[in-house]
Amino acid sequence: AAVDKVARRLPVDLARVAVAGLSAGASMAVLMAALYPHRFCAVAMHSGVAPGTAESAATALAAMHGRREAHLPDPPAVAAAVTPTDATVLPVSAAAALPPLLIVHGDADGVVSVRNAAATALLWAGALGARAGAIRTLQRGQRYPMRVTEFKARGRTVVALREVVGLAHAWSGGAAQLPYSDPAGPDASALIWAFVARQFAK
Repeated sequence: AAVDKVARRLPVDLARVAVAGLSAGASMAVLMAALYPHRFCAVAMHSGVAPGTAESAATALAAMHGRREAHLPDPPAVAAAVTPTDATVLPVSAAAALPPLLIVHGDADGVVSVRNAAATALLWAGALGARAGAIRTLQRGQRYPMRVTEFKARGRTVVALREVVGLAHAWSGGAAQLPYSDPAGPDASALIWAFVARQFAK
């Protein structure tokens, strides 16, 4: 509904809508993309818990520590009476083609365990029939290095996992004066934009 409201007010290309978030927002972004995969061309999850792992305050704490099993959510219930115009915005099964996913997570995160990143990558890749490539280490200048794993299906990267070495629970490459922000990390904003922009041509 929020996407549609913005699209009614501004000239939005609905084929080029992506969703991204940090921490709880990252978890929400992945859930939105899993529940409404046809609405998003890409999703980025920065330091969030794996989907399907938290249903209450107690399970949220276990999920944050990476002690809950990840699973894709069931689509929300759909009303029996649906008009043709409503059909274009209804959720579809999570088994439908999920949008490409970028995961950024620090391996020194003491708030949300980095185990959530791997669990989400494997879950998403499994749903898309993707296989993991070799782990590579990338580093630009003095920024923290990243362990990068790409999961490909039919020659296309559908999940990109970037585990940032030494990053705590903070936006990677963010402004120094802000909370939950680490300027020494790779620029997550640039990584997300580059990943999303590659989907625009698909």
